Amino acid sequence: MKLFARTKPVSAPERRSGPRTRVDCLATMLMPSGNRSGRLFDISTTGARLTTQDPPAKGVSAILDWSLHEAYCHVIWTKPGMCGVEFDRPLPQRVLDELIEEAGTGPRLVHRATDDDRNGGIPRPPTRFVG
Repeated sequence: MKLFARTKPVSAPERRSGPRTRVDCLATMLMPSGNRSGRLFDISTTGARLTTQDPPAKGVSAILDWSLHEAYCHVIWTKPGMCGVEFDRPLPQRVLDELIEEAGTGPRLVHRATDDDRNGGIPRPPTRFVG
C-alpha cells in the first residue's frame, strides 16, 4: 500500500442532460415577488440561461415566459447579470425548434480589459453585447 501514491483525477459528471443552443430572445420571469425582464441567452429542453439586471436568488420558483411559450422553472444558479434555470418538465423539441428558428443565435458576451483596470483589477460582469 502506497500512502502518498498519486491517484487519477476524477472528472466531474456533466450536469446538463441535453445540449444548449445560443439564442437571443426577450423573456420575462414571472414571480410573486415581482417580474424580471431580460433576454434568453441559451436554452435546452431542460433549462436556460437568462441575462437580467437583477437576477432572482437561487432556489426561487418562476414561470419563464418568452414569445409564444412559457415554462415553470427553478433558479439553480445566479451570478451578477444572469441566472440559470431548470425547467420543471422538459420542453417539447418542437417548442425549442420554434424558438431557435425565431430567435437565432444570440450575441456573444464581451468583457473589456479596461473595465478591470478602472475597477482595481476586480473583474466586473460583461456590460455590452456584440452580435
